[in-house]
Amino acid sequence: MQLIDQLATQLLIGTERRPPDWPSTDGELGALLAQIQSDASAPEPTALRLAGVLAVCADAGFLPGVTEQALLAPCPDAQQTPAGTPELVSTLQSILDDGPDPLRALALRQLASAGRTLPPRLLPRALRLALQQTWLRPLLPAVVGERGRWLARINPEWQPALAADETTPDPLWWDEGTLEQRGRFLAALRRTDPADARQRLAATFAETDARGRARLLAEFATGLGAEDEDFLEGCLKDRAKEVRQQAASLLARLPDSRYSARMGERVGACLGQQRKRLRQTTTIEPPETFDPEWKKDAIEESVPQGDGLGQRAWWLYQMARALPLDWWNRQTRLDAPECVRWAKGTDWELALLRAWIDSLARTPTVAWIEALLQRLPVKGLHLDPFDLIDRLPPPERESHWLGVIENPPRGAVLGAMLGRIAQSLMHDGTLLSTPIARRLLDRIRRQLADGQGVHDYSLRRTLPDFICCLPADLLAEAADGWSLDRPELQPFADTLARTLAVIRQRQTLIHQLREA
Repeated sequence: MQLIDQLATQLLIGTERRPPDWPSTDGELGALLAQIQSDASAPEPTALRLAGVLAVCADAGFLPGVTEQALLAPCPDAQQTPAGTPELVSTLQSILDDGPDPLRALALRQLASAGRTLPPRLLPRALRLALQQTWLRPLLPAVVGERGRWLARINPEWQPALAADETTPDPLWWDEGTLEQRGRFLAALRRTDPADARQRLAATFAETDARGRARLLAEFATGLGAEDEDFLEGCLKDRAKEVRQQAASLLARLPDSRYSARMGERVGACLGQQRKRLRQTTTIEPPETFDPEWKKDAIEESVPQGDGLGQRAWWLYQMARALPLDWWNRQTRLDAPECVRWAKGTDWELALLRAWIDSLARTPTVAWIEALLQRLPVKGLHLDPFDLIDRLPPPERESHWLGVIENPPRGAVLGAMLGRIAQSLMHDGTLLSTPIARRLLDRIRRQLADGQGVHDYSLRRTLPDFICCLPADLLAEAADGWSLDRPELQPFADTLARTLAVIRQRQTLIHQLREA
């Protein structure tokens, strides 16, 4: 920043509110500035005289004195070729500036696959964008090249944009950093040396407040192993409820932990056998009373307000959610679909389904996910089916997405569902298969043609995102049939303009990178 800019910035505050820090420099100009400051009796005339001198110097092309600081190291030679054609650079700039987000992710992945990097003029734009949208950061290292890494080294503000998961943050973050910085340091250390991370946290645990203890303890999900069990068992005695619950959640991730064994004994005591229709069936009955010993394992006696479970169902849910899903297969001798059907025949289905869904968050299992999806909807179970579908491997999601869209839950709208699909594919880095994409595209066209889409405002927002998920061989087909001469499409004029722009940008990327 030039001297006159520094002066102007300070004067905006007002000399009465804070005395300015007058500009200074070396040489004859510095001597003149110092004389003006010593001669004046009030800040107002001093500021005006200093501004006049600096303005004249600026018009005369004044150059600051020579610094003794070392010159910046030159940028290393590029190892990859930047995208260079004017059309490709213009398209990339438009995508970075205006999105949508799925198109940004797709463009960066396609650029990396082609072995190209962002052109130099777009590197500051990309680095600034990744500071705001952290999900972009894993995509940048492959496309910024040597120049992007060099820029991040000389501008510390940009360094987080290229912070890869495997890099270890500054050790000072642990001793002197904010809670978020300490969490990031601990997370990085858990990836490389879980024992050291555990020892560091244990040494400072008592000195950290409850919020900090719970936040830092959550990082143990990375690199979690049997060696952490004793420390986590100690955390079950913590005075803060959120810390006890965090420790219990982590211990439930260890199938062979003492905590899981205790929960297995308690739920096992609820199971029984009953002869029904010439065959033995498993029964389940939660305890009639609350055992005070349960509190030692972070089981709460009272049902949270508005939860929807009864008292005994609440106790059962808390114990059952700590168990791995294969525990139920072994105890009942039923597979996943049979377990879900068995739960439906009990008085405790809602508690069991909620517990199993929590278990799926720890260990996604295709058979259980599909069995639960087949059971939905369940009265009292407030679950978005997309939350379950997202836990399936990418190739197995498509048929379930199509099923939900063709038979949507009550209150669901097409635009919001397409948005969920676009978000899932964006993070996976995959596209829809051609058959499924064509069926979804036809579904959109039908809804717009019969006027149903007029009031689906989410569709106006998410249609361009969905177009980013189409396979390349469907882009030309997707661009046809959107004539605004049709009255039912008039409300979607802006949306269709953005949609067609996305199609053209994708086609440009494909064409330009293929020829590169």
